Amino acid sequence: MDNDAVFRVEPPFKGGDVEPMSEKMRPAADGREGVEPSSARRFSSRSISRELTLSLVLLLLVFEGILLAAVYSRQSRELYRELESKADEYAANLGAVLAVPIWDFDDEQIARIGSGFARRDVVALIHIKEAGGRTLYLQGASEVHGSRIRRSVPIVHRGQAIGEVVFSLSMAAYQQDLQWLRNTLLLVLFLSLVVISVTTGLLLRIYMRKPLAILQRGIDRVAQGEYEYGFEEVRHSELTDIARRFRQMAAEIRAREDSLQQEAAERRRGEKIVRQSEAKSRALIDALPDLIFQFDRQGIFIDAKGAWIGLPMAPENLIGRKIEEVFPKDVAATIKERMEAVFRSGRMQFGEFELHTEDRTESFECRLVGISDEQALAVVRNITDSRKAAAEKYRLEEQLQRARKMEAIGMLAGGVAHDLNNVLSGVVSYPQLLLMDLPEESPLRKPVQTIQASGEKAASIVQDLLTLARRGVSVSKPVHLNEVVEDYLQSPEYEQLRNHHPGFELELDLEPELMPVSGSPFHLSKTVMNLVSNAAEAIEGTGTVTISTENRYIDRPIRGYDDVAEGDYVVLQVSDTGVGISDQDIDRVFEPFYTKKVMGRSGTGLGMAVVWGTVKDHNGYIDIESRIESGTSICIFLPVSGEIGSPRQNSTAPMEIQGRGETILVADDVAEQREIAESMLTRLGYQVAGVESGEAAVEYLKDHEVDLVILDMIMEPGIDGLETFRRILKICPEQKVIITSGYSETGRVRAAEALGVGAYVKKPYLMETIGPAIRAELDRRR
Repeated sequence: MDNDAVFRVEPPFKGGDVEPMSEKMRPAADGREGVEPSSARRFSSRSISRELTLSLVLLLLVFEGILLAAVYSRQSRELYRELESKADEYAANLGAVLAVPIWDFDDEQIARIGSGFARRDVVALIHIKEAGGRTLYLQGASEVHGSRIRRSVPIVHRGQAIGEVVFSLSMAAYQQDLQWLRNTLLLVLFLSLVVISVTTGLLLRIYMRKPLAILQRGIDRVAQGEYEYGFEEVRHSELTDIARRFRQMAAEIRAREDSLQQEAAERRRGEKIVRQSEAKSRALIDALPDLIFQFDRQGIFIDAKGAWIGLPMAPENLIGRKIEEVFPKDVAATIKERMEAVFRSGRMQFGEFELHTEDRTESFECRLVGISDEQALAVVRNITDSRKAAAEKYRLEEQLQRARKMEAIGMLAGGVAHDLNNVLSGVVSYPQLLLMDLPEESPLRKPVQTIQASGEKAASIVQDLLTLARRGVSVSKPVHLNEVVEDYLQSPEYEQLRNHHPGFELELDLEPELMPVSGSPFHLSKTVMNLVSNAAEAIEGTGTVTISTENRYIDRPIRGYDDVAEGDYVVLQVSDTGVGISDQDIDRVFEPFYTKKVMGRSGTGLGMAVVWGTVKDHNGYIDIESRIESGTSICIFLPVSGEIGSPRQNSTAPMEIQGRGETILVADDVAEQREIAESMLTRLGYQVAGVESGEAAVEYLKDHEVDLVILDMIMEPGIDGLETFRRILKICPEQKVIITSGYSETGRVRAAEALGVGAYVKKPYLMETIGPAIRAELDRRR
């Protein structure tokens, strides 16, 4: 027995292998074979036996009959013994080959062995079973009594019966061999007849060979696909019967071919439907923003499909790993707990978890459902962005609600102020006229002066209401906040504040080169006054009030009480070490008439509302931070004015910071910042080029030489200043570089300095800061 044949796997049937049926194979319209009834009537009733001599027939019948019977009997027994021997050989080989796969439960190998054995022509049935009777492989039709040779072989491994294989060998081959033997003996008989008598040979040539040739040509035509050929040229009755059988065979072939064609078409349609379904499933999984896991009961990943959503490993690397090997212990414990609940209750379980990395935290939701007693399915979705979006939406809604409330109150205040102005015009003006007519010794002067002072105080309140309504700022000119602060500290209002609150100390931290803002000096002075007054009143006993100013460039929007947009700002910060503001009250600080103090004893309750209105009138932003018992810090961001420089700024640069024609490359993602830097450096005597990103700076340096590069630390959405410097060092190891940023010095700035950055300059660009830094770096030796 050829063992390789047992394991060989034939390709599956393909519908495309069946050729189209010839038109000549089509059945007749009446459903019968494609032979006209008249053709059968044209057949002759002549018989070859009647055309042979009686004596030759008798001689051949006696002699060759005995010989045929003897040979046929002997050979049939020999062929049957060979078939029995082959069955025994197959039984022995199958028992040996199937032992290991059945022992290993290798169903795929068992099926491969069974299918390889079933493809043998003599095999009619093969049935492989376990020792318990479960069928592992079955191929072939049920046995017909007496038409097959059957064998049942136990399968033994290490002395233990683990299964049984039952197979049957078809007797068709045996009968074909007997038929071949009969045909051979007939041929011998024919040759004997030729030898015996030339006359008989001539007769056979005339009466037998020619009809057989006609029959052969008809068979060839049928073999070539002419299934409707009716063997009309055959006249002998013996051959007409053969022709009739061939016609039946042609009809059966035609019917089988039609069936195969239909089966192939149905299979192609089924395969197409399956492919479409698989494609839809894959497209659906790929389109979902989820990752689908499949676990076994021990928590081992069996499968993972879908999008990689920020988990520690890509899906293709998860297969075969345990949950504990992929997720942190707390997350893995949560997932396993939910998975056990799924197996226990049979219901879907839902959970959320977070994964922490060096620079961010990712949030996920997980839905688990059982798909069998030993397997569970988990659908994991990254909800980080949705959580951030929800928080951002809530924050923006609060800001919008606060702005609408302030706008509504402002409109109300504006209407009231307008009416009060009309009423107060008489209260303020007429006392002045009366005082002009009253003599100095008149007892009415003092009451009239009291009326006048009260009217002026009421007019001041009206001005506050107009500021709250954002209708009070009509003047816009360059203002230096340092001067506003200094003027306020010399004012009677500040002296009065010091007299009422002697326990606080004042600290100043004013930027000497503070840039100007555009606005109303009067309203900005009232803003400083209200901020300092509130800070002093928040201190119980002793404490410190700090006033600071600075130039600040905002690289990225700041999200606080207000969202501060990117740009150049002058920042006024007033801080105190007072009682602080609670989280519940901090959102109401700027509401009119909202105060924790006793109304009427400390202002009108409009101070912080006036601050809010003034800042908004100046297109500025407010940020506030406070802690109970630790104090409060309020920052006012006012846009820098582009009309005029600081009074202390010189119109010409000192000689020690002048350039000598050196080439400088400025890399900044904000066009306005590049233009400011280019203008300053050109005025200092440098040749300047500008690019909008770190990538562009690297590409520029590949084709150009420059003496110095000025890198903005934050250049979104591309690489930042540190990464740009690293790439520059790869192509220009000796390149001199300065880092600039609107933020304070950070870890990435310090990392750049460690790599060799010459200086760190804080934005905004000022000639007094950027000039000396550039000159020092250019003069420094590597």
